[in-house]
Amino acid sequence: MVSQENLPELLKNPILPLASIFLLTILVAYLLAWFYRNDYDPMKMINAYLIYSLPLFLLGLFIHVRIILIFGTYILGMIILIFRNQHYFDR
Repeated sequence: MVSQENLPELLKNPILPLASIFLLTILVAYLLAWFYRNDYDPMKMINAYLIYSLPLFLLGLFIHVRIILIFGTYILGMIILIFRNQHYFDR
């Protein structure tokens, strides 16, 4: 068994909660862009992503991710959603 003292500093930090929030946000952004790919009303997509914000913040606080990191991940997901949705509009 490996003791905590011998691990590098990077491995001592709990990255799993932040990584799970990050991957969940990317997944939701891609799924929303795909789901609304034939709908040209952006307000439906924006409303769906706004609804996602409440579970994201609650989950992030529950698994002890700092609020600024949750907010930054949410903004990143919004950027991914916009560019991914533009990909479907260009077709």
